[in-house]
Amino acid sequence: MRLGRKATTALSVVLGVAILAAILWYIGPAKVWSQISSLGWDGFALMVGAIVLTFFFWTLAWIVVMKGYGVVAPFSLSFWARIGSFSVSFLTPSMHFGGEPVRALVIERETDSTYSRAFATIVAERITMLAALVTVILIGAMMGVYTRLSTNTLPYLVLISLIFFGLVVTLILNFFRKLFLFTRFAAFLKRHLPWTRLLQKAEDSIRHLEKEIGMAFGQHKKHTGVAFLLDLAATVFMFIRPQIYFYYTQGRLFSIVELTMLFAMISVLSSLFWVTPGGIGVSEGGFIGIFAIFGISGSEAVAYSFSLKAIQLFFVGFGLVLLAHYGIMRLLFEGKKEE
Repeated sequence: MRLGRKATTALSVVLGVAILAAILWYIGPAKVWSQISSLGWDGFALMVGAIVLTFFFWTLAWIVVMKGYGVVAPFSLSFWARIGSFSVSFLTPSMHFGGEPVRALVIERETDSTYSRAFATIVAERITMLAALVTVILIGAMMGVYTRLSTNTLPYLVLISLIFFGLVVTLILNFFRKLFLFTRFAAFLKRHLPWTRLLQKAEDSIRHLEKEIGMAFGQHKKHTGVAFLLDLAATVFMFIRPQIYFYYTQGRLFSIVELTMLFAMISVLSSLFWVTPGGIGVSEGGFIGIFAIFGISGSEAVAYSFSLKAIQLFFVGFGLVLLAHYGIMRLLFEGKKEE
């Protein structure tokens, strides 16, 4: 199993580097570096500030959710657990959820919480984060419809909004009304696949997790609502990243609707970043296509991606050092404690 995982990771790295090399060969590294240099230290500092504030409000939202569950964790521990989980997700092809067990392990080890409860708070906060993202996109889409924006991309923005909205509503109803959709799906697989014992364990674990998450939307609605507002603040700082960058490199000001379109398309693209570590190659290629719609060249799009990665890699390195300090890198290979 480990050999398969290592081979998959190695293949994803090779794929990402090959895509990135092809992009740079076509565009020219000098053009990309010229665009990055035009950002300046003040623009770079604002980009760093926006990312730090995103993590700051994400952490506050998670702390509020944990408080509702009776999990007491100091801000410093929660913040670095968040950074550590981001590091693992960034470096591993894992659909951006690979690092979340790391957060749960940190909380389990450093507090009195069980792993399952800690993980339930993480999933609940991820749902409020997704709800905040959808809210921002929906507001932009409604503004585009209201102003009768003449653009070929508006229908796609509306479609993306409806898809995200439907997903969030389904998740919230599932946990709020205790529909146990994921448990039922696991039971369905158990009835139709030969791995009965394995799927029975999966069904029991999923049922327990769904009950835990359901508490966020049943017993802890106030905390969940506050977490949503904090996640909304974090989303705003994600939302303005392209504006900061392209204002300092081009002096360009996007309209709210244009920023919403960018945010919605980048959010969809990010669902593919898991294919390669850090989305290397995939993100650059996707950004070229997205920013081309707004008249932004390929070199400028790649430079934007590289600027983000430079900042993110700093947090990745710091997060891995902190995980090593807490001993979590070792715990990842030892498994969870018995509850």
